Amino acid sequence: MYGENHTAVIIAAAGAGKRMGMGEINKVYLCLEGEPVLARTIRAFEEHPYVDEIVVAVRRQDEDLCRALIKEKGFKKIGGCVIGGKERQDTVGLALERVSEKARLVLVHDGARPFVQAETITEVIKAACQTGAAVAAVPVKDTIKIAGAPERDEGESRREIQVEKTPDRNRLWAAQTPQGFRKEILQRALKKAEAEGFYATDEGALAEKIGEKVFIVQGKYDNIKVTTYEDLAAGKAILQGRKERKEKLPLREKKGEGNSVRVGIGYDVHRLAEGRALILGGVAIPWKKGLAGHSDGDVLVHSVMDALLGACALGDIGKLFPDTDPAYKDISSLKLLSRVKDRLAHEGFRICNIDATVIAQAPRLSGSTRQMEENIAQALGIHGGQVSVKATTTEHLGFEGRGEGIAAMATAAVEDLPEKD
Repeated sequence: MYGENHTAVIIAAAGAGKRMGMGEINKVYLCLEGEPVLARTIRAFEEHPYVDEIVVAVRRQDEDLCRALIKEKGFKKIGGCVIGGKERQDTVGLALERVSEKARLVLVHDGARPFVQAETITEVIKAACQTGAAVAAVPVKDTIKIAGAPERDEGESRREIQVEKTPDRNRLWAAQTPQGFRKEILQRALKKAEAEGFYATDEGALAEKIGEKVFIVQGKYDNIKVTTYEDLAAGKAILQGRKERKEKLPLREKKGEGNSVRVGIGYDVHRLAEGRALILGGVAIPWKKGLAGHSDGDVLVHSVMDALLGACALGDIGKLFPDTDPAYKDISSLKLLSRVKDRLAHEGFRICNIDATVIAQAPRLSGSTRQMEENIAQALGIHGGQVSVKATTTEHLGFEGRGEGIAAMATAAVEDLPEKD
């Protein structure tokens, strides 16, 4: 669940997969490094902390196979396995009918897109909650030509096709999934499309058709859709690359038997500067000045990250996210906090609780601390009750009291889990 929003995911796996050339065998049941494509896709959402339920839409002839797969893998969030329709949006509409009434956000994802990462899912959910409609997409790398349609049914065509237009590549994005919507927006979009006999190749286009603004969340180039045998080969390379990168992360030396609690302390200071937004705990605070920094300057989140890293003896944020790296220029500190969470999980730690204090003479922050707690908890995938944020002044003493900067300190407790055999 994201905030108060129960989130459902529709996995569309009812296509025939004709371009794979496998006859009656659906491509989503082909094995990729020892596991069916569909199983990998479902697991990405099954393991995501913001996802509450999953509905899988399949072909009628694949229903028994899908149910057996779900049972074998022990997926717990499956709310239904439904038979798809003739076209993609028919399938999505049928699946939407099986989504529970309490769902407020709905994501639609291709069953044949198994490489989606948790970060992309998170960002689409957040954007859909804030804007109503959001799609994952990546900037187009190649120059695109608008021309006549190829004669696909006649094999490789030798007919010369005239170019009509070359659009500006800088404004082109290749749409991916997941695509996220407030439930009522997706319902209205599907209903209108059915009434008008309008068919689109993705749900974002349906939302555009009813006048909704659709926003882009930058996806990842390796979030490919398995359509041909070449895609299977590329998929194996993607998985191998991820495995190698994970293995290259330096593992700490484990001490003791595990299940011990470790504590870390974080402290950070940022200067107040003109022309900057004041961001604390991911909350934009209305104020005449903001905090200087390479990222968004969120001193509260920085102190929390240092506390967590310190508890695990993993250095500090300067080591993980150096301010000399342009990739972190103006980046949201909550995104960096989410990466710290992933690093801790990789190292075998579980977060117990966080206690943080913001030290500022002005502005008053007491009305915003609840949202700060929620933002930090969501970025870390923990319950809001595990995070405490307080605010205090220095009675006009020191640099904080003079309004020159803001400081924050945090204490974090983590559990050192035992190593698996």
